[in-house]
Amino acid sequence: MSREKKLLTIDELIPGMISANDIMFEGKPLLTEGSEITETSIKKLKGTYIIDKVEAYVEKGESSKKSETINELQTSFNEFSSNLEDIFANIDNLKNNGIDSLREFSQKVQGEFESTGLVIKNVIFYGSENNIYRHSVNVAAISFIIGKWLGISENDINLLTYASLLHDFGKTRLDSNIMNKGDNLTTEEYAIYKTHPVIAYHLIKEIPNIDNSVGLGVLMHHEQIDGSGYPLGIKDDKIHKFAKIIAIADAFDKVNSNKENGPFDGLKAIKDLSLGKLDCPYCNMFLNHTLNYYMGETVLLNDNRSCKIIKLDIEDLTKPLLLDDNGFLDLKSDSNLYVKSLVI
Repeated sequence: MSREKKLLTIDELIPGMISANDIMFEGKPLLTEGSEITETSIKKLKGTYIIDKVEAYVEKGESSKKSETINELQTSFNEFSSNLEDIFANIDNLKNNGIDSLREFSQKVQGEFESTGLVIKNVIFYGSENNIYRHSVNVAAISFIIGKWLGISENDINLLTYASLLHDFGKTRLDSNIMNKGDNLTTEEYAIYKTHPVIAYHLIKEIPNIDNSVGLGVLMHHEQIDGSGYPLGIKDDKIHKFAKIIAIADAFDKVNSNKENGPFDGLKAIKDLSLGKLDCPYCNMFLNHTLNYYMGETVLLNDNRSCKIIKLDIEDLTKPLLLDDNGFLDLKSDSNLYVKSLVI
């Protein structure tokens, strides 16, 4: 298949592409013509805050993620959500026939999760709107990415994806009246709600040939480091690593699904929860990696100014350093300004 030169945004670059030009920044080469574009070089390009687009060689007629936009990814995520709903509705197929259909579905969705920047921005922009199936797909996407960042084995990545896809299955077995009340549950209703990890765990135990780690990841995803979680009330090293990962992804998507929150509130929530609730090293790794995907992005302020993100302070995540037509703008120095939305 022949190749063609194409102008791509930094987010459309995929490791393995070939640069079509020399890219210089402050007198130093970031990319040379004919060189392979790597994940490291993409991060460096993002870190310039100035270079928005790069010419690269792509295969003619190729319909892969190289030209995929966040909106196009949204269509894929919605399709996966519908497919997952079918899997949940026909859960007896897993109990009778094993994990083949779950494995096939997991491999399909993992293929979409490779575009890390697009996935993260999709979750930030769209969330899941309190839909169990879309939420499960979002959590699987973020869990998969965290697992990759942690360097866990390919086998564990697969098991983690199974667990994250199934983590909220138990909610589909609860009374719809309870599920539709949101945060307005009575004490008795909340006690019932907290059984959903146990319900899913017992279901997973009935699936032939599925690794026990999948069930433990599901059972423990609401446990907290200080022992204040549920259903077991266990602490830190007693919590399975899959559950610790899923808990971060779960919290991040939940905050981003509340449209009253700003685009940095998901990051702030993870930072706050790292202080005794979620696994602190995992949270710090997630934050330090995820911050890279905000750099250079365009945001809209509450006074309708459009700005580019220059720097995020991990200690004050909702007050970034920005750049507009008039120069740098530090939101820490102006309490009346805040970021209203991320612009796709």
